[in-house]
Amino acid sequence: MLSKLKTNLTKPSVYFGLISTILPFLLFFLYFASHHFNILTVDLGQQYVDFFAFLRSKLFSDPLSLIYTFQNGLGGSMVATTAYYLLSPFNLIVFLFPQSALPIAILTIISLKIAAIGLTSYYYWQKSVKPAYASAGGLAFALSGYVIANHFNLMWLDSLILLPLLIASIDHALKEEKDHLILITFALWVTNFYTGVMALFFGLLYFLVNFFIQKKQWQVFGHYLRRSILGSLLAAFVLVPVFFELLAGKTTAETDWSWSWQFNPVKELAKLTDGAYSFNEMQDGMPNIFMTLPFLTLVPVFFLDRKISIKERFSNGILLFFLLLSLVWTPLVLVWHLGQFPVWYPGRFSFVVVFYCLNLGMLVLKSQSDFSWPRKIIIGLLVLMTICYWTFKQNDFGFLNETCLLTSAAFAVLGLLFIFFLFPHFQFGRYYLWVIVALEVTVNLIFSLDNLSYQKNRDYQNFAANTTQATSFIQQQDPSLYRMEKSFFRSDDDAFTGNYYGLENFNSVTNQKVLNLLALLGYENNSNSVTNNGGTPITDAILGFKYYLEPNYTNDSLPKSQRLPFENLNHRLDLDLYPQIKEEPQLLIAKNANALPLAFLSPTKDLKAQFFGDNPAVNQEQLLQEVTGKKELVFQPLPWPQAKLTGVSTWSHNPHQYTAKKGAKKSQVSFVLKTSHPGSYYLEMPHGLQSEQVTLLVNGQDINLDVRDSQAHLINLGHFHHQTNLELTFILKNSTLNLSTANLWLLKTKQLTQILHAFKGQQPSVKQTSPLTLTTNSFTTKQKMRFNSTIPASPNWLIFDNGHLVKKRIFVKAFLSCSLPAGKHQIKLIYVPWALLLGLIISLLTLTYVKIQIH
Repeated sequence: MLSKLKTNLTKPSVYFGLISTILPFLLFFLYFASHHFNILTVDLGQQYVDFFAFLRSKLFSDPLSLIYTFQNGLGGSMVATTAYYLLSPFNLIVFLFPQSALPIAILTIISLKIAAIGLTSYYYWQKSVKPAYASAGGLAFALSGYVIANHFNLMWLDSLILLPLLIASIDHALKEEKDHLILITFALWVTNFYTGVMALFFGLLYFLVNFFIQKKQWQVFGHYLRRSILGSLLAAFVLVPVFFELLAGKTTAETDWSWSWQFNPVKELAKLTDGAYSFNEMQDGMPNIFMTLPFLTLVPVFFLDRKISIKERFSNGILLFFLLLSLVWTPLVLVWHLGQFPVWYPGRFSFVVVFYCLNLGMLVLKSQSDFSWPRKIIIGLLVLMTICYWTFKQNDFGFLNETCLLTSAAFAVLGLLFIFFLFPHFQFGRYYLWVIVALEVTVNLIFSLDNLSYQKNRDYQNFAANTTQATSFIQQQDPSLYRMEKSFFRSDDDAFTGNYYGLENFNSVTNQKVLNLLALLGYENNSNSVTNNGGTPITDAILGFKYYLEPNYTNDSLPKSQRLPFENLNHRLDLDLYPQIKEEPQLLIAKNANALPLAFLSPTKDLKAQFFGDNPAVNQEQLLQEVTGKKELVFQPLPWPQAKLTGVSTWSHNPHQYTAKKGAKKSQVSFVLKTSHPGSYYLEMPHGLQSEQVTLLVNGQDINLDVRDSQAHLINLGHFHHQTNLELTFILKNSTLNLSTANLWLLKTKQLTQILHAFKGQQPSVKQTSPLTLTTNSFTTKQKMRFNSTIPASPNWLIFDNGHLVKKRIFVKAFLSCSLPAGKHQIKLIYVPWALLLGLIISLLTLTYVKIQIH
């Protein structure tokens, strides 16, 4: 047996397959090992790592949380989130690592996925070309520009693993041989439906081109279509709920289908160089299509190869043109991205372009054509023109430095040497090609990743350890249902790592109605995220924030490597209202006695709250009145004090608009606000007034004015019991400053507490009996009441009163509600994922049909 194994390992097809798998793994893993294993950056560090922590925490102990959880913002379905981010079987690797090593677990997952890309692409190409060529192609695809640029978007990499297998199955279907189209189609949908549909769309185009070239019968097309549909129906348990959630969330964004160009198509030539990546390229760059320059030179060779029929060259040329046009022409960009412009990470389908170009190169290597010198000269001129473009346009691309330019030119020349002198005459030519491809993917990996910066693993590990310690203490002391928040944040998905119910959320699938309401209340947000910045004791109480975590700066004895980096602080001085109940080494725990339960009884008298854009204080007041039924005003507008002007002048017709004087060394406006009444004081900053326009100092302390989308928001100036002076200084950065829509507010916290205390005393208790069910105690109403909540409304929620289904209503256009008559009640809320159940039924029926057909 050992001798047989030894014999197999010495076969070129086996050891080149092993090299195609192991080398990409080692190159990627060892790069980060040499950088202290710091893998977390951008969305991987701000979003995905929290989802992995959630998966690790819940999959086996509380799996229903993967359907619905209150850790997802104020509460929301997790089906689409789980389907998009967490369904790859590679993710089970996180269970082999402790929580403290989660970043290293993620690095291992990414490295293994890259290794699998090398393996499957080698498996596909070794059937048609020599093992060395197939291995070179496997290395080029596994460490292509797309993979290096999107390694942190690890959920997309499964589609690259499966793409060669899809094309292999299509080839088998065209030959009317046994294929695995059903299984591969199913796997592409399930592992990541987003890039999966891109791979399947490319598979359809590939099938149609080869169907035309090979003049196949229509029954072959019917076979392909039928098996593709069956594979898709098998994945209905994923696709059906995802479709409905996208319909309600992501697809609300408007799209401009103009016949325009994303950028000058010629500029894409720069993305073929080594190291063609940087942080700016993530947001505003071009699609990543690096495939190594030796393989790039083989693409034009394909169209000059006389051994390949004109029909085949013409058909493949049309498909290549379509793919290249898709990189730059707006309508096709939108088609590939499901009708939505990608927010960051452009050209998310470009992996199919890379694969297709590599496949054309493999067809050239398979043909073994000997080219005449005129054709070789044409290829040489094309390469020379490309190098000249890089040289003359170098300054137009931030990533294209002198080293990258020279290295790229060198590898292009090495590729030409292969075509001019080695291929197809010398057997060692295949090893020459393998070596230069292996060298170039290594160089490109180093150049590209060196352009990025990564978070320190210890920052995440310290955050996870400290927050979970604090939240575990709270949950042991108080097992009831409530939310908690923090006056700092590491990411917008901290609740998934910290294991608590909060508000902050960053997700590609968001509840737009809830997001719109939170924006109206002044919470800092954008189209797919919201933070706790902008809240007040009013929103803390209504949204049920019973506990707050705050920084503890008193423990100076901790070494720096163990300290929490409190870099993103929420300027909430009014949190002093909440008494501290526990001091952890790096965190303080405060309790808000005014926090309401997540569901409560409100008077039926409909006050018809009217929320207005850019009026967060008024909107919060309106919400309080709608909840409690009380018309008392707790927000009091304050007049602006007399302004002290330095280097500025006021407008005659608008005393709150200021202009910087020419030649002034300093242009600023100052106000001294006397806190003559006890309570919390707020500055309402209008939209459009941010740190780019002005610097705000409060008693000399710089206040962060950055927001995500331009919006009005409240800045807490402090909570005061006695009169003191607050100095507000606005330092102009532009020539003008308009404060005509800025307002000063006093929140009468004593009056607010009285209203909330009286209201809270009349409320039933709410208990969570499972991730999908909530129940109240038995309670009695003397008159008709509204059973309102701060649970995001969804068709999936059912409300039962004493066991009878009641009609749902929507509270403030976002939350779950119903009407209750006078009498005795016990409410039960059940979350039923209807779309998931429908998808499961379709999948099971399809599976039954497939099994019957097989037998």
